[in-house]
Amino acid sequence: MTKSSTKRHTMSAPWSASSKRRNTANSQYNKIFFNNLQKPLTMKTITITNLKGGVGKTTTAINLAHRLASEDKRVLLLDTDHQANLSRFFNAQSERNIYQLFIGKTIPQPYAISDNLHIISSDMETATINFRLIGQMAWHSVLRNKLVSSGFTALYDYCIIDCPPALDMIVTNALTAADYVLIPLTSGQFAYDGLRNIIDRIDEIKESANPHIEILGILLTMVSERTRAVKTAKDMLKEHGLDIKTCEARIRQCEAFKQAELKHISIFDYDPKSNGACDMETFFQEIRPRIEK
Repeated sequence: MTKSSTKRHTMSAPWSASSKRRNTANSQYNKIFFNNLQKPLTMKTITITNLKGGVGKTTTAINLAHRLASEDKRVLLLDTDHQANLSRFFNAQSERNIYQLFIGKTIPQPYAISDNLHIISSDMETATINFRLIGQMAWHSVLRNKLVSSGFTALYDYCIIDCPPALDMIVTNALTAADYVLIPLTSGQFAYDGLRNIIDRIDEIKESANPHIEILGILLTMVSERTRAVKTAKDMLKEHGLDIKTCEARIRQCEAFKQAELKHISIFDYDPKSNGACDMETFFQEIRPRIEK
């Protein structure tokens, strides 16, 4: 990554800004929201999922959202995991949460992290969404329908959905709403049956509910440079017929990710020259032509 490109990609950490700035961002949101309701549906939705936890889903969501926002894209994050790690990262606990979006009669106003990066947060109540969806007609399309009826699809350029480690009704909704699906996978995690389950569910949804869904890639994360884990993982993926969906970029193990998380800032803001930032940038440049088409 060049020095000039690093400058261009780095922006101040808006989620550590004062409450006054946040209130200003929320006020700006209110002003533009209703003006966008009748505009064409332009938002592209990226769902990040894996049946296993601890593979870097939330870290990927944070840094991909940051990178898109740094390009002046309007980004909406949805935290659909009741563990709420994404929400806590942005200090975004709010009654205007994902439960209200799924189940409530009124659409929650997203929490403004910065002018063009917003989030609908999660809490423990999110775990009850699956129960509340039982018996509903077209339960698998609730989230997609709410994103359209809310006007969000005209207000934002991108929606990034951080999913729980499950294949439940919530995740099925996230897949039905998706244009693209990203599957982070640690190089030491050979739970390919679980990966195949995700692929099979995506295929089912493509046939029955969302013909436009596309696998953006399987992203190898937490890769050690001192092992042959990447080659081993790619060989195993090839053996299971999944190699064509594997991203060329891989995310190396990097202490900067942990330190950035402790400071509640992106890897680009914490250390733009770190291996983690360079790998995330390589990944972004790889997928950029596809998500911008």
